Amino acid sequence: MTDSQSTTVAEAPAPAQELTFAPVNPLECSEEIKALFLAHERPEFPAFFDRTYGDAVRDGARSLVGRDETGRLCAHIAHFPRPFRLGDRVVRASLLANLMVAKEHRTLWPALKLVRHLVSDCKRSGSIDFLYGDPNDAALSILRAVGFRPAGALRRFVAPVSDRRVIVNLGIGLYQLLRGFRGPSMGLEVRVHRATDLPTGPNVVDPAEPGSLSPAPRPAVYRHRLPGYPDAGDRWYAFHRRNASDPLAAILVRAPDRRGLALVGALQGMSPSLLTPVLLGLMRTLRQAGTGIERLELSVMGESRVAAAAQRAGFVPREERIPVIAMPLTGIGTEALESGAEWRLLPVDLDR
Repeated sequence: MTDSQSTTVAEAPAPAQELTFAPVNPLECSEEIKALFLAHERPEFPAFFDRTYGDAVRDGARSLVGRDETGRLCAHIAHFPRPFRLGDRVVRASLLANLMVAKEHRTLWPALKLVRHLVSDCKRSGSIDFLYGDPNDAALSILRAVGFRPAGALRRFVAPVSDRRVIVNLGIGLYQLLRGFRGPSMGLEVRVHRATDLPTGPNVVDPAEPGSLSPAPRPAVYRHRLPGYPDAGDRWYAFHRRNASDPLAAILVRAPDRRGLALVGALQGMSPSLLTPVLLGLMRTLRQAGTGIERLELSVMGESRVAAAAQRAGFVPREERIPVIAMPLTGIGTEALESGAEWRLLPVDLDR
C-alpha cells in the first residue's frame, strides 16, 4: 500500500463501546485524525494528510468519524470528489479513502456501520452519482456487505525502452521498430515540457466517446497521488498534428527509479484509436533522448480497449491486479458504471 491507502479492519475478540458517527470537515479535527493513524502504525499519514486534504476539502471532500462514549475519535473514512465524463456529460463520483478503525473496535459491526452511514449521507446529499474504491482484502468484505459491487480491475503493463547492454539494447530497438511498422502512423509531433514549468499539464480536450467513462483532469490530484510532484524529473509529452498548436494527447512520465523503471502518471485525450501510435511515439522519444529509462510502466483497466491498444504498442501484461468496486447512487451513476472495463482509470484515480 502507498501512503494514501489505509483501509484497516479485522476481527478482534474484545467487546468495545458503541461508536457515534458524524460527518466532519477533516481539517477541523486534523490532529485527532492524524493521531488515530499514528497510533495504528501509519507514520506516513500526517504528511499525506497535509499534502492532500486542504485541496480535497476545497473540492468538496468530507470525512465521517466515529467517537466512543468519552468523545475519543476511534474510526475514520473520507470520500474525495472525482468528476468523470460520460460522453459529453459530467458524472459526479467520489473516491472512498483512508478507512481506519481503532484496534479495540475492529469487529465487523463498527466498520460496517461506518461505511453504511457514509453511503446514507452521500445519498441524502444528492451531490454524488456513484461511490467507488480500491479496498484491500481486509475491507473488501465490508464494502461488499454494504452493497458495493466489482467494476473491473486495474492491471499493470510494462514495455522495454532501452538497456545498458549493447546487444539487448539493439534488440529492443528492433522490437520497437517492428511494432512501429505494424501499428498505425498518425504523423504526430512530440513536444516535451518540464512539469515544473507546466504543472497542470498541456491543454488537452478529452474526446467525448460514447460509452467511455473518463476522469476529468484535476491538477491537484497529481500533487496528492504523486509525492513531490512536480519533481525536476517529471515530464509532460504532448502529441500534436504537424504545425498544430493544441495537442491531441499528453502523457505524464515520472523520472526513472534506480532500476530504470519509469511510471506513466497521467494520460490525457487518450482514445483507444490514438493510444497505440502515441505510446510508440513516446517510447521512441524516450529512447532517443537518453533519459535513462529502461522500462515504462502503465496501469489501466485490464480488459479495456485502452489495454488492448497498449499491448499493440508492445506493453506486456503483468499478473498484478487492483480490484475496483463501486456503488451507483443515481440513475446517471448506474449508467456510468455500465461502461465496465471501458472506465479510463489510472492509479492516480485510486487510493493505493
